[in-house]
Amino acid sequence: MHRAFILIVAVSLSIISIAQEKENKFAAVDSFARTVKYKNDLTNLTNELTNRYPDQLQKARAIFRWITENIAYDYKYVNKYAKRNKEPKAYKCKGDKDCEAKRIAWEIKYIDNVLKKNKAICQGYSMLFKKMCDIAGIQSEIVPGYVRTEYYQVGSAGSMDHSWNVILIDSAYYLLDPTWAAGACTKNEEGKLLSYIKEFDEYYWMTPPSDFARNHFPVTGKWALIPNYTKEKFAANPYYHPGEIQNIQLISPATGIIEAKKGDTIQFKIAYKRPFKFLQINSNQFRNPDIMKEEQLSKRKKVIQLDTLALKKQQYIPYHKTGDVYEFSYAVTDESLYYIDVLFDYTRIMRFKVVIKNK
Repeated sequence: MHRAFILIVAVSLSIISIAQEKENKFAAVDSFARTVKYKNDLTNLTNELTNRYPDQLQKARAIFRWITENIAYDYKYVNKYAKRNKEPKAYKCKGDKDCEAKRIAWEIKYIDNVLKKNKAICQGYSMLFKKMCDIAGIQSEIVPGYVRTEYYQVGSAGSMDHSWNVILIDSAYYLLDPTWAAGACTKNEEGKLLSYIKEFDEYYWMTPPSDFARNHFPVTGKWALIPNYTKEKFAANPYYHPGEIQNIQLISPATGIIEAKKGDTIQFKIAYKRPFKFLQINSNQFRNPDIMKEEQLSKRKKVIQLDTLALKKQQYIPYHKTGDVYEFSYAVTDESLYYIDVLFDYTRIMRFKVVIKNK
């Protein structure tokens, strides 16, 4: 059973120009899909969504947009089962024929339950999308795999607990993740999910493989849609803030794992689509203090406010800007360095792992 993606509390998804172009292209499809109601018949629902469109891409978009609009992430299920590594049993079977029959029966019941509750985890999102594509005559697949959503996962493949989809349109495969496109969850410091925020993210519809591969890696390697892309290469990606990944392109260093020795100067070159003023670097050796603090106003009321003393203690990194490309450097002064966080306007947008080489 797959779990789905977790975001930090501050969820603010900025849509860049490429995403806007994709969204505008399907504006009419999206508008119609959001009006269609489920009336206890999945075939009728799929036909109503897709029959008016002549090409498969529009049909797939209508299905995708209906799911992301109508299915919420079941964070309470995750808190109850998945986070405790104790999930409900699926089905038991003996022999190929028995297993196939029971799998089909279980799938029908599972999808029906998703539609009745209007809730799912990633497995439900991806299963429902594939089932509706099957009805509409669109070739698609469910892709289980690894995802990385946490800053401390640089150097590892993350968790093999997610699933997404690929579709085949005009002899070309396209990647999409209906779970992550639908919205995100808030969580506390212990990792417990607190709420679901529905906010459509265009980035996860037909995401270019090179971008998708920054935080997704399929169990079956061919579904990366990148030649010779390995689990090791995936693990070597830097961490990208989930709400900013669509705005960032790393130019250098080549990967998220930086080999260096004491005395080296690491050169960074990052393309970033949004304006910012302050650039900072945190590491295991130095961390700028948080500029926001929590104040207890009363027994039941807390407020987050600016910490003016912490603001005076901030250290900033000079940078050179050319268009959307930012260049800056960082000197390695100690052999104990093992990570570097890059912050734009006091928010961590990337993390790199540092491996100190012997001289």
